[in-house]
Amino acid sequence: MHPKYSEKLRDPRWQKMRLKVLERDEWTCQYCGDTESTLAIHHKYYIAGNEPWDYPLEALVTICANCHEAEYQDRPGAEQSLLKAFRAAGFMSYDLERMAAGIQQLLSDMFDRLKRPV
Repeated sequence: MHPKYSEKLRDPRWQKMRLKVLERDEWTCQYCGDTESTLAIHHKYYIAGNEPWDYPLEALVTICANCHEAEYQDRPGAEQSLLKAFRAAGFMSYDLERMAAGIQQLLSDMFDRLKRPV
């Protein structure tokens, strides 16, 4: 049985990564500048099969609990607005699929380069 995500966040590998991100971001929410509230580490994107700690630092950002909640609440509306803008600009589903595939490939290539030993 696979551990639940909440259990993975207690893993020492995630705790080490979390501390690196908090230190890099100077224990400050990168959205609103809050330094007093509870802080979370947010993944900017996910890759199927990756563990929470298997991301480059650039894929992680420190945000406060309020901004973290807002990200999840506001994202669907923001995505719909983006789709409306693409429609208004004349993009077809084929264009969007090609763009999505290109972005996925770019992220995958970037992630692979960052994981290679130096």
